[in-house]
Amino acid sequence: MTKPKRFHANEDLFELPNIRRVGHYLSGMIMPNVSVFITWGIITTLIQYLQGPLQQSFIEMDHIMIYFLLPVLIAYTGGRLIEQRAGVVAAIAVIGILVDFEDPQILGAMVIGPLAGWSVFLFDKYFLPKVKAGYEMLIRNFSAGIIGMLFGYLSLVFIGPFIAGVTQKAGLFVGWLIQRNLLLLANIFIEPLKVLFLNNTLNHGILTPLGIEQAGDTGTSLLFLIETNPGPGLGVLLAFILFSRKELKANASGALMIHLIGGIHEIYFPFVLLNPLLFAAVILGGMSGTLIFELFQVGLKAPASPGSLVMILANAPQNMLLGVTCGISVSALISFLIAAIVIRKDYTKKEISEKVTKLTEVQKILFACDAGMGSSAMGASMMRQQLKERGISIPVDYTSIYRVNDDPHLLLITQNELKHLAEIQAPHAQIVTIGNFLDQEEYTKVVALLTEEHEKNVSPEPFGEKIPYQKIVFLYADGVRGSQTMAVQAFRNLAQKYSVVIDVEKQPLEHLLLDQRNLYIVTEKFASENALPKGPLLIVEHLIATNKYEKLLRGDLSDVSNA
Repeated sequence: MTKPKRFHANEDLFELPNIRRVGHYLSGMIMPNVSVFITWGIITTLIQYLQGPLQQSFIEMDHIMIYFLLPVLIAYTGGRLIEQRAGVVAAIAVIGILVDFEDPQILGAMVIGPLAGWSVFLFDKYFLPKVKAGYEMLIRNFSAGIIGMLFGYLSLVFIGPFIAGVTQKAGLFVGWLIQRNLLLLANIFIEPLKVLFLNNTLNHGILTPLGIEQAGDTGTSLLFLIETNPGPGLGVLLAFILFSRKELKANASGALMIHLIGGIHEIYFPFVLLNPLLFAAVILGGMSGTLIFELFQVGLKAPASPGSLVMILANAPQNMLLGVTCGISVSALISFLIAAIVIRKDYTKKEISEKVTKLTEVQKILFACDAGMGSSAMGASMMRQQLKERGISIPVDYTSIYRVNDDPHLLLITQNELKHLAEIQAPHAQIVTIGNFLDQEEYTKVVALLTEEHEKNVSPEPFGEKIPYQKIVFLYADGVRGSQTMAVQAFRNLAQKYSVVIDVEKQPLEHLLLDQRNLYIVTEKFASENALPKGPLLIVEHLIATNKYEKLLRGDLSDVSNA
């Protein structure tokens, strides 16, 4: 017998050579946590204006958020994008990389999260189906702890040192370019490394020491402007404010002042990760700014920390203010123009890109957005309500577009800009694309079509697909129902595995209202100690460890009797 497919991440997803897909996955880890970045940016900005014990408290908050909270949240989100329960495993695993390294481990979290998620996915796919019914929850919990512990150890002894080694080599290479006055080439590596949250390593570990040495000889140093130049990030944020989706505009607006005035460059990194093509915007923006700085022969007297516009202008000599301002402005302009082209192409709005006139054999409705969290969840909730009002019983769920499995009986509802990904992920599904998940008018059209199809094809038989009962009832007596509770969940899991739709519950024998359409399940011991109802009965040795449920769900009623 062929086992039904579980709803898992698409394995082909990780084999498609599509750089946009990688960018969307990275943004799926970062964007749900943008509010934390904004909060951290505000706290970091306020520190320089506070004094005394309050300043020390804010410094502690700043340290905990960037060194602990953000890596844990990002790893959790990255694991959960692949397999829902893998988020907790990834959060455990990332602790190993946090205990022994001085720099913020945002990049490490972005590596460990998907690795932990993929491991849990493989475990659930190949091992969990072999677990005896009733023990799934136990195995899930123990496996999560064990996999988390193993990855925590790997993070400590292998993954963390490996990432630190790669980071160090990249930094040394950038330093080698700078020492040979190849500053324009250095920008090609500096800007992407910044966006991968290695900005502090580059600035404080390479650029600042070299800049201090240079400033000691000449009075100023251009190296103080390379990483701290706010122009590339400013251009990207302005492009998002003017040309992106509504929710991204709001986030970019909040990030703009924190970046420009507060000097917290990390605030714009998630926006670049939304689309790898935006790396070109920050690279060319940084190179153009460096070129202007070199043409004007400008620099700063001391490091600008944080890299805000206010600090940069304060550390620039009076006779170099014009050159510094021009360099920042040109880099922002170039970055803005390139980012605007990318964003306008990426987020062009349409009312609806595909008009659906017929829906056939729909067995499930799935809402899919980029991260599979916010907007798709709201859309699914609205659709459930409309279907309930029409009396249509079709499961409605939500997920990330990258976790969609192909199914000809699936109705996939997604955003216009994700249509091409939906067609790749589910070429045989029926796809509806809309501009706004909160647009109830489009849902009304879809529900009307579903209602029409439902009235044509719905079967009047209210029972399960394979067994002739309306409900499965586990009986208990004298308030003792622990085993029955576990049995209800175990039976539901098996019914889902065999694609059988049927209600499962537990009821007290003392208050039972007999219904001949229900099947009642009890143990041999329970049957010997109690007077049973005169209706369909399934008597088992143990409520959980039995193979009679599987026989029943396959349509074999040989074990069913009447009391």
